[in-house]
Amino acid sequence: MDLFHSVVAFLFGLVVGSFLNVVIWRLPRGENLSKPRSACPGCGSPIRWHDNIPVLSWLMLAAKCRTCKTAISARYPFVELLTGVFCLLAWQAHGAPDAWASLYSAPHGHVPDVVTAVLVALFVAALVAISFIDIDYRIIPDKISKPGMVFFIALAPLNLILPHTLGGVKPALSAWMEAGLGCLVGAGVILLIRTIGSWILKKEAMGLGDVKLLGFIGAMVGWLYALYALALACLGGALIGGVMFAVGKRRPMPCTLKVTGGGETSEFDRARIRDARIEARGGHEMEAGADLAIEMVLPAARILEEEDAHLTLKGRLDTTHGSGEARLWRIEVLEPDEDSFERLDFFSQSYRYIPFGPFLALGGLLTVLFGGWVHWFITEWYPHMARGLFGT
Repeated sequence: MDLFHSVVAFLFGLVVGSFLNVVIWRLPRGENLSKPRSACPGCGSPIRWHDNIPVLSWLMLAAKCRTCKTAISARYPFVELLTGVFCLLAWQAHGAPDAWASLYSAPHGHVPDVVTAVLVALFVAALVAISFIDIDYRIIPDKISKPGMVFFIALAPLNLILPHTLGGVKPALSAWMEAGLGCLVGAGVILLIRTIGSWILKKEAMGLGDVKLLGFIGAMVGWLYALYALALACLGGALIGGVMFAVGKRRPMPCTLKVTGGGETSEFDRARIRDARIEARGGHEMEAGADLAIEMVLPAARILEEEDAHLTLKGRLDTTHGSGEARLWRIEVLEPDEDSFERLDFFSQSYRYIPFGPFLALGGLLTVLFGGWVHWFITEWYPHMARGLFGT
């Protein structure tokens, strides 16, 4: 093992992971990725360069802002470490002189190459960003998947993990055709599943983001491994998603809220819905039992629709506790119409709707890093296990 280059690959991944934290935060909000400088969300103070060293700064600051002592989420160093580990694996699997040839040996061999390792590192970094954005917002950003398709198809001749199944064609042309076919097959199979599922369920079964994501994966790994990625995503969704659904705690989703009553209007950015009640913090003082006019905005990503839902409802102040910004309101929703009730109910339960994008990303990650094992698992181990299980 080349220790020096392995350390460089890991450190490179930490730096990329630090940038991915910016992407995950800003891209869904439509903000510039380079300006302004990163700042504390609590006090707005710009983060100094020595407080922005991946993982290390978080530890040295004891997970708190230097200025206002607001807690810094552990997810920031987690994303950095995760990306660092993936970049290290990309180097070990594809770039190191003594690379783990067995990990990507079937069906088309392994040739250690630094350029391929860099392409794999960029690929897995994109998958990390896509996964966390999809978890937070239920969207897969086109600004990553679409350029990613073009990028990996254009650089296909440099991608040594692509299979070359087309005989009598020059290697470069074969690589472009394999990458293009992988993109078409990946996107096409998800589009077919989406169409059939929507016809059966009479509503949108999957988002178009998943279609473009598997097309993006196929452009990197080819059509066969794109299907492997889909199979692994379904397996992971059934196992991991099932456990998360069964044991996950209720976490109401936040929405914006404007409440008018007694001549006063209060606005909330982080109101939450619990069953038939709304909870919000802050606002003006008001007596329990007061009648309220409520304007609520449910984010499109949380109700799986094209646009945000703007609801106008009637309510009654159930209870309040505390004072000032610490005041907790509990508001009972009164007689919403059927459409509003369905949207509120869906929104309040939306924590249970686990996005499929992270599982597709996991499938793509496994195929690009451990392709040989994945091929063996799907084509040899699983059929052998199934024959033994069913006695065939």
